[in-house]
Amino acid sequence: MTDDRPGALDRLDALAGRWDVSVDNPHIPGTLTGTMTAEWQEGTYLVLRSHADHPDAPDSLMIIGVDDTTDACTVLYSDERGVHRIYQMRLADGVWRQWRDAPGFAQRFTGTFDGPDTIRGKWEICLDGITWEHDFEMTYRRA
Repeated sequence: MTDDRPGALDRLDALAGRWDVSVDNPHIPGTLTGTMTAEWQEGTYLVLRSHADHPDAPDSLMIIGVDDTTDACTVLYSDERGVHRIYQMRLADGVWRQWRDAPGFAQRFTGTFDGPDTIRGKWEICLDGITWEHDFEMTYRRA
């Protein structure tokens, strides 16, 4: 890494490491558990690998990259169901946001850092282009 590293990359350091994850999803009974590891690749991409302990929750991969002139973050997401999505992302002032405005299935995530070792987040969905609804909640605890 160089001294001219974009500030957004420095902010992403807060996600690096191993996390225990719990998910409260009203569509799946009980609290789901799993893990997420976030590791730097080539010093410029943060790779997040998630494993779910429940068979109805998919394992996933996210690759976060940063534009070096705007500090805008983009997330490439895929999971074992064959889902592939692109999200915009921002991590600043203790808040982690991701969103995508795809027609018919927009999504947004807001995660708030509760100190350096806990992130409490929620996902919302919009199916009609107007109304946002709660989807599920997630808690990340640094392992």
